[in-house]
Amino acid sequence: LQPEIEKHNAGTGENIQRPKVVLATAKGDVHDIGKNIVGVVMACNGYEIIDLGVMVPAERIIETAVREKVDIIGLSGLITPSLEEMVHVVSELERAGLDIPGMIGGATTSKLHTALKIAPVYHAPVVYMKDASLNAPIASRLMNFDLRASFAEELEDEYERLRETSQTRQVKTVSLSEAQKNKLDL
Repeated sequence: LQPEIEKHNAGTGENIQRPKVVLATAKGDVHDIGKNIVGVVMACNGYEIIDLGVMVPAERIIETAVREKVDIIGLSGLITPSLEEMVHVVSELERAGLDIPGMIGGATTSKLHTALKIAPVYHAPVVYMKDASLNAPIASRLMNFDLRASFAEELEDEYERLRETSQTRQVKTVSLSEAQKNKLDL
């Protein structure tokens, strides 16, 4: 699809400024199929995609976001170590004083993890994306400054409910000796 998208965008004859999205698979992760799908879906919906590839450190993501004046940063991760790297990336965005919304996706990510670990370290909206089909409509809400504040407020309310629910949820554990008594007897 990529060559057709480029041909279509070049063939319009218009010099339209398209919203820019930087996509990257977090440092420590080499998986990129999901990120690539997101890139194609976003490009089909009129976004200019800057794909940094895999194993991308926070510094490179931030440097590119600033240099290219991107509108959204998309982070992907498939393996568990990428979860903490995503937290690191958004905390570095905060430290740099940036205000670029983030979109988080990948097999190990979840709305709960985003609410508990990622969103609290960054003042700009950070949205968990369950699948690639949701990226364009959510990006559209993030790009519309009239809707962005209310969307960010809805998102923060939802994340706060998740944080509260997570704190009240108790996991029942048993002692080692009790667990050993309950072993499977073959």
